[in-house]
Amino acid sequence: MDFYLTAPDGSRLHFPINPERITVEAGNKTQTYSIVNLGDIVIPRGIVPARFSFEGFFPGELRKNASYVKDWRHPKELINLLERWKNNNTKLRLLVTETTINHDVYFDGEGSLQYEFKGGHGDCYYSLKLIEARNLVVMAENELKTKVSASSKGKTTTKRPTPPPPKIYTVKPGDSLWAIAKKTLGDGSKWKTIYELNKKVIGPDPNKIRPGMQLRIS
Repeated sequence: MDFYLTAPDGSRLHFPINPERITVEAGNKTQTYSIVNLGDIVIPRGIVPARFSFEGFFPGELRKNASYVKDWRHPKELINLLERWKNNNTKLRLLVTETTINHDVYFDGEGSLQYEFKGGHGDCYYSLKLIEARNLVVMAENELKTKVSASSKGKTTTKRPTPPPPKIYTVKPGDSLWAIAKKTLGDGSKWKTIYELNKKVIGPDPNKIRPGMQLRIS
């Protein structure tokens, strides 16, 4: 199992030591109506964005060669990266391999990133709170009227065809499958499609891509 946070620009944090656990909070919004002779009736009114929280530590330089440390980077570098993403309100991709967690997320408000340097090894202990990102589509009044008018007349509208994606992509330093899917297909969540097309080249771990690899996109 591996934990990753990836930004749209391709920058990525591969957590060098897995957190002990990750907590996911998910649920539905409901509306309650009081009906005479029936009592309260609860009706679902949409989905609440999922929240993710976990904590762990970034190992200091004295631990960088330990067998349990993956992709060691200095704790200060990792904290600076998290701070930059948080301060810029960057939408990130949270991926936890071997689980169903693969979501666009934002930092979840005040206290979403906390950290402390302590101990004799230079370790940095952190806690993260993230919230699922949702796209908000706002239609102008004239767009809404046009859509309603077309619907009432039974007319259908067609989307402008999108240009075909490149058939072959050469992996660059810092790339991830999510970033490649975002760049070539316009949707980072389609990384699994690229992986399935190139599983023989990449191998069993989708995160083990290397610069120079030739990946089939379509």
